[in-house]
Amino acid sequence: MPRYVVDVCFKGTNYAGWQIQPNCVTVQSEVDSAMSKVLRAKIETYGAGRTDAGVHATKLPAHFDYDGELPDHFLLGVNSILPRDISLMRAYRALTPTFHARFSGRERAYRYNLIFKKDPIRYGLSRWVKEEANVDKMISAAKVLLDYDSYECFCKTNSNNKTYICNIKESYFEWEGDMLVYHIRANRFLRSMVRSIVGTMLYIGRDLITEDDLRQLIENKDRSKAGPSEQADGLFLTDVVYPVGSLEEIIFPNRVEIRSKRANSRG
Repeated sequence: MPRYVVDVCFKGTNYAGWQIQPNCVTVQSEVDSAMSKVLRAKIETYGAGRTDAGVHATKLPAHFDYDGELPDHFLLGVNSILPRDISLMRAYRALTPTFHARFSGRERAYRYNLIFKKDPIRYGLSRWVKEEANVDKMISAAKVLLDYDSYECFCKTNSNNKTYICNIKESYFEWEGDMLVYHIRANRFLRSMVRSIVGTMLYIGRDLITEDDLRQLIENKDRSKAGPSEQADGLFLTDVVYPVGSLEEIIFPNRVEIRSKRANSRG
């Protein structure tokens, strides 16, 4: 049976995370329901990862099996049914029968948005830092993570991980206007890892711990000395990378025509 992949974009504020759970509204349950209606078949997706309640995604790939070609109206039809805060951005054919949205992923990337003044427009999409913070110290400390490969100190307790080893390839802050964004890219992530890292970086920015303390708590695997897991609404899953040749994008006809008529006027 053919295997397909969709990139799902969503604002997670109103959902109990990606994965289907009893008595909860989740992103996966909405996506599966909408695609089942359009394809007139029971569709079960398998996502690239589990995002917690309130976490957002600009790109969360999910695969599913469907016995047939996707119709030309697939994206438009599904997006017409989905709530306003969920959208399918692209669709692909999996070129290998063993492709899996989660286990075939080679890299994942996240961002965390920090703002330093109250902003109603970005409410729910960023963390408002009310305390004074030394951003230069945070920028310097973010690079420290690249010197290590085991991050038990940033993992939620009782997570039952078989290993805490992660290969972090990027860890840095950058300004986007007046918003400070933390970027991180790795081959895998531990539960609540990114939010715990941001909480620790804010501890450093507030002079509650030093950069040397950061090195010690990583080396000692001491979760109790790291910062708290920051709130979910500043966190976005932004990318999942697969081996070259895994996917082929499906180009659907554009069924929405945009017409522009330039008004003629004189004077």
